[in-house]
Amino acid sequence: MISSEKVYARLGNESLWETAKTCHGALTDAGIPYAVAGGVAVCLHGYQRNTIDLDLVVQPGQSDTVRAALEAAGLSWNERKHEFRTSSGISVQFLVAGERAGRNSEVRLPDPADHKSVVELEGLVVLSLAALIESKIACGQSNLRRTHKDFADVVELVAKHHLGRDFARHLHKSLRPTYRQLVMHGQAE
Repeated sequence: MISSEKVYARLGNESLWETAKTCHGALTDAGIPYAVAGGVAVCLHGYQRNTIDLDLVVQPGQSDTVRAALEAAGLSWNERKHEFRTSSGISVQFLVAGERAGRNSEVRLPDPADHKSVVELEGLVVLSLAALIESKIACGQSNLRRTHKDFADVVELVAKHHLGRDFARHLHKSLRPTYRQLVMHGQAE
């Protein structure tokens, strides 16, 4: 399997990979638990696709510590957009553990310090496959503008990992019917 670093190099998006490594170093050195989510996590789990930002799950109450660590690493806080920016323009957005993974969802974003919810891939702490699929389905169900992206990511992860309907047991019960439907659609192709 080709590494995510090489995927981003091929796509001309090396600065996104560099941003992920910079954030990893800064947060790890500061002892701040985090997990990569979103499109970068999808790529790290094997579905090669591009994205334009980095999404990180952090614990609640860590905003001052995270801000200090990332500013020391050279990122700038954009108050208006509530995100960090690198000098090359990559945005780093934060999701807070315990918040809903999607509007009105029963699913909550996992704690990045919970070793059952994260894995290490290519030197980065990433949401586990189950946690990533949960967050993608929950987000896709709650936002019609994102449904096609998030559900497509899930279908591609299902295909890449040869997941079946039985993988639903690893997901929140409210998401299982949607997951099973996505598996059916993915297998029909």
